[in-house]
Amino acid sequence: MPVPERSTRRALVVFLAITIATTLIYITVLAASRPTWVPASSRTVPAGYLHDQQHAFNATSKNSNANDNNSTDPWECTCYKYDSGEPLAEVPDQKKENEVSGAKDPIIVPESFGDPPKELMDKINKNLVPGRILLIATANYGMRDYTYNWIESLKKTGVDKFLVFCLDDKLYKHMVNAGYEENAATIPESWLNLDVAAGFEDYFSPKYRIITHAKTLVVQRLLYLDVTVFFSDVDIVFLRPRMIEFVKTFMDMRQETHVIFQQEGLDTRQINSGFYLIKPEYDMKRMLAQTIYLQDSTEGLTQQGAMNRALDDMVKDIRSSSVVLLDVMFFPNGFAYFDNNLSKSRGVEPYILHANFRVAGDKKKELVKLGMWYLDEEWLKKVDAQAEQSWQEQMDTITPGNSS
Repeated sequence: MPVPERSTRRALVVFLAITIATTLIYITVLAASRPTWVPASSRTVPAGYLHDQQHAFNATSKNSNANDNNSTDPWECTCYKYDSGEPLAEVPDQKKENEVSGAKDPIIVPESFGDPPKELMDKINKNLVPGRILLIATANYGMRDYTYNWIESLKKTGVDKFLVFCLDDKLYKHMVNAGYEENAATIPESWLNLDVAAGFEDYFSPKYRIITHAKTLVVQRLLYLDVTVFFSDVDIVFLRPRMIEFVKTFMDMRQETHVIFQQEGLDTRQINSGFYLIKPEYDMKRMLAQTIYLQDSTEGLTQQGAMNRALDDMVKDIRSSSVVLLDVMFFPNGFAYFDNNLSKSRGVEPYILHANFRVAGDKKKELVKLGMWYLDEEWLKKVDAQAEQSWQEQMDTITPGNSS
């Protein structure tokens, strides 16, 4: 019976072909009728999660939610949030704002300053790195041990261009005797109208306020020379190579960024004015002018407090703000590093360590314990002796009869 078997096979093949075709058509129609999005579930991330995660920098708590029970949590960012459907915050024309009467602070932003002495300008140009960036510090004679420890940390990380603005002649003479004449400069009298003490001063002392005020005045003048200033306190140690390039990259990758600050403590609302990179832009010149005005006009206000208050008036929307904070784990302050072990506990190798949140000798003790006190004390004693002799000879020349 060969014929019936052949007919049966043909019929079976036709039936299978029809079944497969029908199934494919059904699947296609069903898929086309379903939505193309996948609903959020326990295994998917809601598309709007960034709405709750992204925050703008806020220098004070005036925009925080007073009813938030977690507002005391140091990790809680109390900055205002933005709705992704809202337009970007409008950046005000600050030049026009200055002309409006009844402004919060009567800020005068200088159009220009006179040229600095040629000797100073030569040292500035000699120590510039690509991008017209100048790494600077300010210090007085009482901070010389921290200044030299800072310099040693620069050497260990491959930094050889920097400029220390000496707040007194005695430190300048000391640095010259130590072989750092090209990296030391005195501050022109036209830049400073302050009587700066020569001794080491604690954070809360009145003379410390004067010393820190000088920092702002120096940075302000440098911005008017078209210099991008990288300011560092001398109680900071550099720990990793190419740190300057690393921070500059963050500034270059976003054209709105004009200043990058170290964070103060664990509070994202506060900046630390002892470590920052700042561009010579108008809004930065205005911010420094306001900082100077606030400190001049407010009794007991520190330079850092004045700068934080000046930042209150700036746009802080994350998408348009010119102010950015460095990661506190990679750029820790003393509270984050010493008191909370933040970097080590998370296996992070920081780029720098700021030994603040400690006073006087406690800073040095912490750095010695961590193996970050690089200064050769015997070398310093020898330079001290040479500098003291040179200083005394200079004083005797100025006021004859003082020598015994």
